[in-house]
Amino acid sequence: MPLVAYILVITFVSIGCFWIAGSLYGLFHRPSIYFPFSLAAKMAVCAVVGGLMLMIGGVILSTLVFNAEMKKRDDYERWPTIIAGAVISLLCTVIIYFSAFTLAWEIFE
Repeated sequence: MPLVAYILVITFVSIGCFWIAGSLYGLFHRPSIYFPFSLAAKMAVCAVVGGLMLMIGGVILSTLVFNAEMKKRDDYERWPTIIAGAVISLLCTVIIYFSAFTLAWEIFE
């Protein structure tokens, strides 16, 4: 049971972190954009899976997913989008891993 609770909490934290960071990006981006929950989920999965496989791969994979989604927009600019995606991915990946270790000690104690 603790393992199921741990996985659910980590999933909630990772998707929530990407959604909040992406929504803040969308709020300050001009023109304002809506950051969908599905994009946050995709980026969270890429960050966790890529992070487990190649460590820095999570940041790269989630940045690529972010860039691919933003390419569909009319006001797409390559480098600002890549930099914003990398900052969002790096920030959220660090939060995910710190929360994963902290929660692991709390749940499995």
